[in-house]
Amino acid sequence: MTLKGNFYQAKAHCESMGARLVAVDDEEEHTFIRQYIMADEARSATSWFTAATEASEGTWLLSGWGDIPAPFTAWAPGEPNNNGGNQDCVQYYKATKLFDDIQCSNSINFICETEAT
Repeated sequence: MTLKGNFYQAKAHCESMGARLVAVDDEEEHTFIRQYIMADEARSATSWFTAATEASEGTWLLSGWGDIPAPFTAWAPGEPNNNGGNQDCVQYYKATKLFDDIQCSNSINFICETEAT
C-alpha cells in the first residue's frame, strides 16, 4: 500500500501503528530502501525519510527516534540547499536515488519501519 501525507501526517500515521518513519542508518540500509522504492512502480518520485528536522543549519536529527543526529546521509549534489529558507525535512528523491531537503508541508509517499526484535 502506498500512502501519502505531509511530514507530520506521515509521522503520526507511522506512530499510530507503533512504528516510525524510516531512518537510514548506514549504506547497507540505504541500498535496501533504495531498491525497495525503485521496485515499487506505484510509488511517486519522492518518499519521506525521518532524518527530518533540521535542529540548526546543517544539523539533521532523526525525528521520532529520540531526536538523535542522523548517522547517515546521502545528499544529492547541491543538497541540502534550504531553497526558500524553509526546507527543514528530508525526502528520498527517486530520480537521483539520493536525499533532498524539502518543505515539511509537501504531501509525498512515506515508509514506516519498526525496530527488529
